[in-house]
Parts: sequence; C-alpha cells; structure tokens
Amino acid sequence: MGTHRSGRKGRGRRRAAVLVLVATGVTTAVLVGTGDSGPREGGGTSRSGPRFVESTDQPFLAYSDTSFFRSRLEGAPVDDGGTSRFQQFMRTHPDQRDIDHPVIRGVGGNRWGTAYALGKASDPVWRLTGRVPPEVAVLRTRGFHAPAWLGEALTETSDSPFVVIDRQRGWTVWAAKARDEGARTIRVGAAGLFEHDSNGLDRRSPKSTSSLNYRSRGAIPDAMVIRRALLEHAKNTDGDLGHVLHLFFVETSSASGHVHPMTGHESDKTGWGAAGTRIAVDPDIDLEQRRCSPEALVIARTLQRYGAYLGDNAAQETSLKAEQDSGGAVWRDRLSSDELRGCVSWSDFVVIEPGWQGSAG
Repeated sequence: MGTHRSGRKGRGRRRAAVLVLVATGVTTAVLVGTGDSGPREGGGTSRSGPRFVESTDQPFLAYSDTSFFRSRLEGAPVDDGGTSRFQQFMRTHPDQRDIDHPVIRGVGGNRWGTAYALGKASDPVWRLTGRVPPEVAVLRTRGFHAPAWLGEALTETSDSPFVVIDRQRGWTVWAAKARDEGARTIRVGAAGLFEHDSNGLDRRSPKSTSSLNYRSRGAIPDAMVIRRALLEHAKNTDGDLGHVLHLFFVETSSASGHVHPMTGHESDKTGWGAAGTRIAVDPDIDLEQRRCSPEALVIARTLQRYGAYLGDNAAQETSLKAEQDSGGAVWRDRLSSDELRGCVSWSDFVVIEPGWQGSAG
C-alpha cells in the first residue's frame, strides 16, 4: 500500500453587469445583472429582480474543521490494486475511454450543472412540494431562505438539481428534478438537508453528529457543486476549493456496495468501485509543471489535496458539476467543460483505501 502525502432551458441575453456591493452580514454579495432581457423558453419574461452572487473575498464553508467534507489527504493510504483496476476500467469503459479527464457540467451553454444560491435573512422563504422525503419535511413546512431569482436559476432538465446555502437557517438544502411552481414554491423529485453546525455526514452514518442531516444515499450536498466564489478566492490566494468533491461517476459497481461517507448505493450497476470510494490526483505530480489554466489548477489542486468520492452514477462520462451558468452571468466564459484536459488525466489518479477518513468525522 502506498501513502498519499499531498501537501436546457433557454435564457434571453442578460443585461450588462452592474458593480454594486451589498452587505449580507457574514458575507458580501455582488450585483451581477438585472434579469433576462429576452423571453424565457415556453413564454413569459423574467420575473426576478437583481441577481446577487456570493463574494469571492472570504466565501463560507460549512461543517466542522474535522469533517470529511473538509478533510485533506495527508497520510491517506493508497490502495495500489484498486488504483490499477480503476485506471484499467477508465481506459476501457465505452463511455469513458476517449475522455481522459473529468468534464465539467454547467458551463459553456451546458445545462447540466447545479443551480446554486446563497440565502440570507432578508431573502424570501421558499418551500418545496412534490417528493419531499419525510426526513426533511421541514423543507415543505418551514422552508428555507433563498434569493428571489432562485426559481429562474433552475434548469428544469430531467436532472435539474439545486444547492442553496441558507445562512439564516444554518442549512444546506439540495433538491433534484426541481421546477418552479410560482409563489416561492418548487416542485421536486428528491430533496435533502444538512446542518452547518455538524460534521457534514448523513444522520444514518454512525459517525454523524446530526439527527437531521439527510440526503439520498448520504451524499454531501455542498460537495456537489463547484462554486464560483470559492474558485475565484482560490485563484487569488494560490489555493484550492477547500473541500472534497462529489464525482458523478461513469458507472459504479453495485456488487461493491458503498463505503464512508455514503450510506447507500445504486442498484443494477456493473462498473467499478463502491459508492463513496475516494480518488485523488497522485501527490507526487507537480501540477505547476502541467498545462493548466488558473481555473484548472485550482480544481486539480483540490483533487490532489482533498480528492473526490464516487457519488451518483452519471449515465455518461465522469463529470463534476459547476455552479450553473446563465448567459455568462456566473462564469463569464472563464470555465469550459474540458478545462482539465491537458492538466490532469485519469492515469494521474490514485485510489484511497476505501473507508479511510483519517481524523475526520
């Protein structure tokens, strides 16, 4: 065993950005647009007011310093046999063999990212309807704070996920198959909720410090989106995103089950690896010598220092989800789906011993 030693839904054209700073208490928000200037698909026009985006100065990170979500990989044991099998699988799987790097969804016109918003006390309260699990029925009754534009940020694809960090409630809310029903109500096909004042593990995990945290199969909501604010902050500080990433993997192995931090796995999958298996860029690779854009370097450093765990099955090539762009209002063409091409490849990854978490809870 080695050791990891690492130190589509159409939108109209958006109006010009306006540089205005608005205090939010803990964070700062930036006014980046005034809604869509053209019609929405299916008729109608924009109903939202100004869109505020999280500050890049000191973005918020949820959960305790010792959480799995924020745990670095120094001293992590590498599964050498698993690494060989993983690399072989990625070279030969028909949906993966021609794509040697993680692709990024939600940028460059792609509508399969994750809609994201930071909620504060002055924002309206939204509630969920539809298939809301009883474990998080509070999202149906009490609801959560999110900006007025949240409904328009939803992609309403067959996937249509969103993540909202509600600083007032102290929750991160996740949902999928989300559709705006009007009157601050969103119909969903699945939902979850994690408390910030916890170690960021699903309540079904024996290591969890929360009696409320719940998401299908135990996936960590905050790991499911690359936030622009975190990426920009990391670029300015030569850093990383500061947390593990959720990998939308080409195909896991149902026979292998699941490992920490996941609490369940998908059935009828005949690929590789247990859900929750953590992979990482080999710590011996000098990323500064690679052909990486500033954005790719931040993501590659994150994959080297924190790694990514096998979360959901992608039904296509393996990907990460970015904060969903909308007419360039989020990323302004700074990030492409193939941003990591030439920076890292699957042959650069190692497999961390399944279930390892070091001192993280």
